[in-house]
Amino acid sequence: MGTLRLQRHAEASGFTLLEVLVALFILAIALAAIMRNLTNAITTTGALRDRTMALWVAENRLSRVEVVARWPGLGTRHTVAREDGRKFRVLTKVLVTALPQIRRVQITVRRSHHPHVLMRLVGFVRKP
Repeated sequence: MGTLRLQRHAEASGFTLLEVLVALFILAIALAAIMRNLTNAITTTGALRDRTMALWVAENRLSRVEVVARWPGLGTRHTVAREDGRKFRVLTKVLVTALPQIRRVQITVRRSHHPHVLMRLVGFVRKP
């Protein structure tokens, strides 16, 4: 009859359960850090977009004051502006300066329904 051969099992190859768990733990930490950085980048991008739009609104308002042929009256004026589908509250203050032929124009822009200032722009207008 046949001979019985004893075969030696080859050493098991692959990863142990502990090695797999450590690798998954390291991967989870790396993914959490990536998600946090991605969330911060999205938030920063939105804030920069709002500040850029607010700067454009403020520059447009200052340009209107500079282009108009009449001398701007002293005081404060509240208006609303829209830029890129967003609504902004604009506060324009015209103040006196040390020189009587020059007025200071200060423009403050906020998002509608938000208390913090996105942009403040100051310009000077000469009497025509």
